[in-house]
Amino acid sequence: MKHNSLAILIPDVSVKAGSLANYAAALAHGLHQLGLKKMYIVYLFSSDAPPVALPENVELICLNVKRSRSSPFALARFLKKYKPDVLISISAFINFPAVIGWLVAGKSSRLIVSQHSTMSYRAYVEYKHDFWMRNYPKFARLLYPLASGLHANSQDVLDDLLYTIRVPVNKERAFATPNPINIEHIQKLSQAEPEHPWLKHKEKPVIISAGRLAQQKNYSLLLEAFALVRQKLDARLIILGEDGPDRQNLDRLIDKLGIEKEVSLPGFSSNPWSSFAKADAFVLSSQEEPFGLVIVEAMACGIPVVATDAIGGGPKTILEAGKNGILVPQGDVEALSKNILDVILNQDLHHKLVVAGEKRCTAFTPKVIAEQWVSFLEKIA
Repeated sequence: MKHNSLAILIPDVSVKAGSLANYAAALAHGLHQLGLKKMYIVYLFSSDAPPVALPENVELICLNVKRSRSSPFALARFLKKYKPDVLISISAFINFPAVIGWLVAGKSSRLIVSQHSTMSYRAYVEYKHDFWMRNYPKFARLLYPLASGLHANSQDVLDDLLYTIRVPVNKERAFATPNPINIEHIQKLSQAEPEHPWLKHKEKPVIISAGRLAQQKNYSLLLEAFALVRQKLDARLIILGEDGPDRQNLDRLIDKLGIEKEVSLPGFSSNPWSSFAKADAFVLSSQEEPFGLVIVEAMACGIPVVATDAIGGGPKTILEAGKNGILVPQGDVEALSKNILDVILNQDLHHKLVVAGEKRCTAFTPKVIAEQWVSFLEKIA
């Protein structure tokens, strides 16, 4: 590697922080395998929860800011003191202040801003009533071109930035590569006994999903599909994930559909993979999914996946348009319910998808994704 040190900037490094902390940890493991000498995980907000597992050569640096908008000067101080060769900033709401902090520090490092959501969907659909989110495209057009490079975790997300948002960045300074995932770690944890009683003492087929209870995940579609599944199969549904703004709406829909005894929303799980491994099918019903980390995690745990063809292109990319799992049209409740039934009841299909999924997830190991990052970093050096 041409670079000796690298820093990754994320909001929070704790085990409860979700996909961005897991992304940073997995990328750090991959870069460590490739021989990178020194790494820093720089995070904005302190937390009482323990950090995600990291290689020994990673130093944690907390900027201790209250809001992302107040982070540029704290980041500039870090850059001046530690002088990493490369800084990777992840997530739009910290990418913007990261560019400012990098400029204040004198651009001594290479800065790559990494986009992990479909900006047009977030700005114009999901958060269209939020002043700051609605103006993210303007900030992106102004600030992203100043960085050394632009990354997205799917080609659809990158195309959205370049052609829908119209960020004026030369294609030579932009690239897309998916999330790295520590497959071995997940498979090891998946062997533990699951927490949920429906999986500990399994009496019926169990469908499982995971993610924050938010509009983006479109759990209402999954609940309606599950109600149709229940007409033909006595099954249960578990949705793992922290409470979000959609919780009350989902509770009301569960009651309306009369499935309250067969649906469980147990909240955050520190080891969802042990639950994945004991379930009969994993379903992702998202409206927008730039990657879909949980799809690869489910594959690694040995269960078949049914997913919607979400905005952002994540499920389509991972499932290779249906080769490694079932891809259904967005919003089609009948197609979703039919395919859930198929992967549970058709044992040949079930086995075929499990084998294909376990093979496919090897494309997302930390070392494989880190090699793609290194190739890009050396190109723009």
